[in-house]
Amino acid sequence: MTAESATPHMPESVPPKKAASASAIVLAIVCVAGVAELAYMLVNFSAMPVYLKFKMGYGESSITIIGTAFLLCEGLMKGPFGGLGDRVGRKWLIISGPLIGVGTSLLTLAVPPDKWYLFIALRILDGLGAAALWPAALAMIADVVPENRRSQAMSLFNVTYLLGVALAPIIGGAANDLYGTYRASFYVVSAIFLAATVVALCLIPDVRPHHETSPGAEAGFSMKALIASLRQIPETLVMAFVTFLGIGLIMMIVKLFALAEFKITETGYGKLLIVPALVVACASVPLGTLGDRIGKARAVRWGIGICALSMWALILIRSQVGVVLGGSLIGVGFVIAFPAWMALISASCEPNQRGAVMGAVGTAQGLGAMLGAPIGGYLYEHAHIRIASLPWINSHYAPFIGCAFLLLVAWTLAILTIKEPQKTCS
Repeated sequence: MTAESATPHMPESVPPKKAASASAIVLAIVCVAGVAELAYMLVNFSAMPVYLKFKMGYGESSITIIGTAFLLCEGLMKGPFGGLGDRVGRKWLIISGPLIGVGTSLLTLAVPPDKWYLFIALRILDGLGAAALWPAALAMIADVVPENRRSQAMSLFNVTYLLGVALAPIIGGAANDLYGTYRASFYVVSAIFLAATVVALCLIPDVRPHHETSPGAEAGFSMKALIASLRQIPETLVMAFVTFLGIGLIMMIVKLFALAEFKITETGYGKLLIVPALVVACASVPLGTLGDRIGKARAVRWGIGICALSMWALILIRSQVGVVLGGSLIGVGFVIAFPAWMALISASCEPNQRGAVMGAVGTAQGLGAMLGAPIGGYLYEHAHIRIASLPWINSHYAPFIGCAFLLLVAWTLAILTIKEPQKTCS
C-alpha cells in the first residue's frame, strides 16, 4: 500500500505538522479494530451464551433475545453514527466503542438472574459503542486510501474479524475452565476493551471530515445527497439484509451447538476453531485483493457463493473434521467478499456522505442479524426435523439449514443485481 497524505490541505487553525500517512492510519485503525473485535466476539458469542445458560439458567430463546438487543442497537445506530462521523470527524467515535465495553462487561456480573432486562440494557449500551466504532473506522480507511486499493485495505478488517473468531473462544473458554467459573471471561473482556481504548487514544489520528480538508468539496452532511447515494445501491442493501439474516440464525447458538453436538469443553471448542481461523486470517490480505484485480462485483459473487456452498457441505458432513473444513471455506468466502463489498459501497457515494452510506449498509446487516438471532434460538429449541437419509439432523440443525438457504438466496441476488459502480469517488 503506497503512503499518501491523509490531510493534504490542513486547515489554517491547525499548527503545521507532518501529516500521518495513509499506511500509518490504516495500521492504527486495524490495531484498534483487532483488539475491539476480539472483545466483542468474546463477550457476545463466547462468554454471554454460556454464562446465561449455565450460570443464570436461561434457555436458548432467552439467550438469543438478549443477544438481539446488541444487534438491534448496533444495526439501527450505525447509520446515524456514520453520519455524525461525516459531520464532526471519526476519532472519538472510534474511541467510544471500546470505552463503553470496559464498564458493561463488568456490570454484567452484577446482574441477578431475575433482572433479565438489565442484561438487555447492557447489551444495548454495547450496541451503541459498536455502532459508533465500525462505520467510523471503515469510513476513515476509505477517506485516506485510493479507490483502486481499497479492497486491499478493507481486507485487513478480515484479519481482525478472523483473529476474533479464532482467539475469542479459546481465550474465554480457557479462562472459564482454568478458574472454574463462567465469570472469568468477563474480566478478560473488560481488560481487552481497556487495551483497545488505550490503543485508540494513542494511535488514531484526528482525521477531519472530507469537506474540511478538500477545497471544493461540498461542505457538511446533506440528507438529500445521502438519499441519492442510497438509491444507487438498493440491491446491495437487500443483499446485506438477506446475508446477515442467515448469519443471525446461527451466530448466538453456534457455540452451544458445538458443545452439545460434539460433547467438548469450552477449551476444546476454541481449539476446534483456532487453526482454520488463523490460516484464513493469514490468507485474507492476498485473497482480499481479488476485488482490486478481478472487479469488486465479481469478487462479491465468488465470495458469497463459496460461503453458501460450504454451509451446505458443513450440514451434510457430520464430523469435527467437516466443521473445520467447512468453517475454513466459509472463512475463505468471507475474506474474498467482504473487502470487495465495502470498497464497492465506498465507491458509490460522495466522500462527505461516506460514513452515513456505509453506516446505512451496516444498519441493513444489523437488522438482518437482529431478526435472525431470535428466530434461530426458537428453531434451535422447538423445530422438529427428521431426515431418514441423514439421521444425525435434528432440531438443532434447523438454524443452520436456514442459514444455508439464505446464503444461497444472497448468492443469487449477487449474481443477478450487483454490478460495478458507475461512479467512483476518491
